[in-house]
Amino acid sequence: MNSSRQSPWRGLLLIVVVMGLPTASRQWGQSRSAVPKDRRVCTTCDPLMALMQDASHSQPPLDTSRAQVPGVPGPNSGQLSTGSIRGVVRFRGESPRATAANLAGKRSPLLQIEGETGGLGQTVVFLPAGSRWPQPPEASLETAPTPPGQSAREEVPRGKPKRGPALDIQATMDQRDHEFTPRVVAIRTGAAVRFTNSDVANHNVHGHGLDSKNQFNVFTGGGASHVQRFRAEKGQRPVRIGCDIHPWMQGWVYVFEHPWFAITDASGRFELREIPPGRHTLAIRQPDVRLEATREVEVLAGEVVEVTIDLTPADLPDESRPE
Repeated sequence: MNSSRQSPWRGLLLIVVVMGLPTASRQWGQSRSAVPKDRRVCTTCDPLMALMQDASHSQPPLDTSRAQVPGVPGPNSGQLSTGSIRGVVRFRGESPRATAANLAGKRSPLLQIEGETGGLGQTVVFLPAGSRWPQPPEASLETAPTPPGQSAREEVPRGKPKRGPALDIQATMDQRDHEFTPRVVAIRTGAAVRFTNSDVANHNVHGHGLDSKNQFNVFTGGGASHVQRFRAEKGQRPVRIGCDIHPWMQGWVYVFEHPWFAITDASGRFELREIPPGRHTLAIRQPDVRLEATREVEVLAGEVVEVTIDLTPADLPDESRPE
């Protein structure tokens, strides 16, 4: 009896299916011709099943490699996530002179100023907040720039404490013509400076740092050299280098916990690269005259910001201004 009641419904369902087969066949044929060969499936099954499988391929899979965090350029965005600061430091005015006279009885200028352009050399430019940012992978000691004519790693001198098979030499300071040349160098914390003596006279290298690891005093006879590792001082202060035999000789070693620093060249030019975008404070330091200045700079991703920093004797502390 149940069978007799259901038979009309079965017949009606069969009529609907038969009437819909031509339309389904045409749609299946059109969609199948538009689908790439490698995505055609179920070529032997009925048209309704094929339509269902084609519908499952209509939406491409989610490409998670292109997912991006709002405000942060992704790997496929074509944008750079860092910027650069390129500029020049100039000093308009007369250079102060050293308090102690040299062998010739002269008090040498403390600032290296280039002719009419006023480019200020031997000046440190850095980002004070750099140690709080994630650092780029290539900013390690192993990939730090090496001065020309010098190997990137050098054996620790015999008789000195060893902290590994080699030291990372990131700067060289020579004793030439009874002066430290260059007078200002900058390195990463844990790296080393190579001190050399190109004079026929005897010298020594005396490090004056607040950190006990930066306090040392070694004799450097004619042609001798010494390699010294440094640690960053509190407040980003430099380590003063002196020669007790010749008291007018003075040098400075800046040690940073990040890669965003530079020493201006003879024309006063510098460049800081791979800086996170944003507004930053740029610090300018010249330790010979205790010059300290700052500038605010806006860094944009993928762009180079050009800055010109003009300084005058008014930027010097009272005790360092020319007489």
